[in-house]
Amino acid sequence: MGENGNNKRRLSYKEKREFELLEKEIADLNKEKEMIAQKFNEGNLPFEELQDLSQRIGEVSTLLDAKEMRWLELSEMIDAADR
Repeated sequence: MGENGNNKRRLSYKEKREFELLEKEIADLNKEKEMIAQKFNEGNLPFEELQDLSQRIGEVSTLLDAKEMRWLELSEMIDAADR
């Protein structure tokens, strides 16, 4: 994809905005993931809350994977445009 130089273009305003939002969303999701991990480590949660937190940490991990992949894609486009 990037080897032939075809993606040597500047990010659009919309893509730049998305890149900035992704950075914030990724940071927020990482904070939430840490908070959930801390609650798990306390070890005194009711079963229902443990179940909810287990489901949520799965959702957060899935969201993080998708957002980090998109962030990386945009980041590579920025790097390519700067060369």
